[in-house]
Amino acid sequence: MAEYIISPDSAKKSAHAEDTAPGEDSLSVCELFVDAVQGEGAYSGCPAIFLRLSGCHLKCSWCDTADVWNKVTGIPVSRLLGMFKEKGLVQRLENGHHLVVTGGSPLLQQDALTEFLMSLHDICARKPFIEVENECCIAVSRKNDALWELVGCWNNSPKLGHSGIPKERRYRPEAIEQMRQAREAWFKFVVNGEEDWPEICADFIDSGLITVSQIILMPQGQTREELSPEKKERILDMAVRHNARYGGRLHIDIYDNRKGV
Repeated sequence: MAEYIISPDSAKKSAHAEDTAPGEDSLSVCELFVDAVQGEGAYSGCPAIFLRLSGCHLKCSWCDTADVWNKVTGIPVSRLLGMFKEKGLVQRLENGHHLVVTGGSPLLQQDALTEFLMSLHDICARKPFIEVENECCIAVSRKNDALWELVGCWNNSPKLGHSGIPKERRYRPEAIEQMRQAREAWFKFVVNGEEDWPEICADFIDSGLITVSQIILMPQGQTREELSPEKKERILDMAVRHNARYGGRLHIDIYDNRKGV
């Protein structure tokens, strides 16, 4: 069972950390938990540490983490690094655990995130494998180019029309094209069925933004009941028809809709 280092229930809502030193960045954190597994994407099943940052650019109608967005702890980068050392997280990373930075929208805090990941890299005996999950609406700025080397895998999740978000807010070709060129980039689409494929094809494949080989199709659902065997089989068949990869939700299969796993 995963262990919370920072839990949403213990988080204090604040815009800035009170003990941040002058000139030091802080991260707004919703939760930090360890001894979990990555439940989605190309590295599903890998042991992982999850760092969930606050704030979201979109707030989709079916989001499964909306309940933690407003439970925020402002943590100076140096203090967060201290937690990683004191709680044995650095050792876990050195032994092969992934660090999954998720949200919300982690790139809303990309300046502080870059500082943190660079500092984390410096204190690890071996380069940690870092995954960043984002919705592909925010580009990485030139000042944060170090992220391209620090991050081992970008789990991009562009939103489709059924998210309830207007297209002008959720569809940013310039951010998508930038992410496509990362060392390892996947584009995970939450889908309900075959009716979603024309939108994926028109906006992402035919436009030349990404290739089918980068696509993961994942069934929409937040509980075991919603992710019925019939629905998973339907999306699996859809992925095979279109030469895309199928992606399940391992954590829901095992834990249902329990948080912090």
